Parts: sequence; C-alpha cells; structure tokens
Amino acid sequence: MDENNTTIPQEQTFMSAEINEIAAALSALQGSIKQPKLNKEVEVKTKTGGKYKFKYADLSACAEAAAPALKENGLAVSQIICNWTLITLLTHKSGQWIKSELPISLPGNSVDYQALGSAITYIKRYSYCAILGIVADADDDANAACGNEATFKGQSNTTISAAAQLQTALTRLNQCKTKAEATSLWNEISQSTPTLCAQNSEFYKAIATALQSLPD
Repeated sequence: MDENNTTIPQEQTFMSAEINEIAAALSALQGSIKQPKLNKEVEVKTKTGGKYKFKYADLSACAEAAAPALKENGLAVSQIICNWTLITLLTHKSGQWIKSELPISLPGNSVDYQALGSAITYIKRYSYCAILGIVADADDDANAACGNEATFKGQSNTTISAAAQLQTALTRLNQCKTKAEATSLWNEISQSTPTLCAQNSEFYKAIATALQSLPD
C-alpha cells in the first residue's frame, strides 16, 4: 500500500472517552485550592559565571496544598515512569481520567543517577502542577542535571523580587500585538516562572484581559 513503508503514527489518547465528571471536579478543585507557599530558595551559578536566585514551591508543598481539594472532589494524581517517559495520571472516582506524558532524556553509557534523579524530580514537579493548574517537588530545579552549582537557603532569606519578575512579564505582555503573541508569552512564562501564572494571580488576570481585547 505504501511503497516507502512509511509508518503512520497511531493517534494517542490523553483522556477517557467521557470527561464531564472529571472536568467538573477539576473545575471545583481549581476554584477552592489554596496555592502552595514558595518554601524553597535556590541560588544558581550559571555555566557562564553569573548567578541568580529564585523561590519556588517543591512537590511536597504542592501535594500538601492540593490534598484536601483532591479528596473533596474525588480526584487523585499518580506519576509513573514507563519507557523513559514520565506519565502523570489524574483520575476521578467515576473512572474518568486525564493524563500527560513527558519524555525523559536517556542516559549515556555511564549513568549519573544523581543528575538523572534531579531531572526526573524537576519534570515531576512541573507535570504535577500542569495537570492540576497549580504551581510545582523537592529538587534543585535541575541545576545539577544542567551542570550548574546550586546552594539552597532557608525560606526566610531574600530573593529576586517577585514584583520585578511580574513587572517584566507585564511589560512584555503590553508589547504583544496579537492573541498568538500573548499566548506564546503565556506558554513561556508558565514554564520559566510558573508562580506568576497561578490562577487569579495578577499576570493570570492580565493575560485573560489581553486575550479578550487583542486581535487574532
């Protein structure tokens, strides 16, 4: 049938056939959940010799914040690794489900398990938060996996101003001319600084307003 023997990829399924009940439960969760506190601070020395600091919520803080709302709405999150892919599964008591998959970089001949563990922890945090729509797993933000040096400090220490990060994001948003540009910026910020994109945050509201007023 195909002279080149080209394999057509099979369609992947990332949710159950029906999602009405899990969608309603997830909506209720996102309306009631308390965003986790930023309980970790890291100082990063980059490969080029620079340094910067930032705060984030680790997975334990996120799981603690989400647990009451998950239980109340009959939801559960599980994460497994299969074929070098992290699978994050959100299930509902009805049997309905939603999942996400994120590939894990394959190790070389000599496996640095600490670096590999750091990378896995990093993507677990982001995958957990992404599927629930909240912030982020006790890790070094993958700096060890990237070859950077990182020193953790207590929660009481100061960090780069969150207000400065917000102002930068808002300035860039004001420069967006179309919905596509604003959406691209949202995707970038949600990956680099997920705390700015927490539901009902100032940046979250600004993006929502921009998407209503900007042209296609």
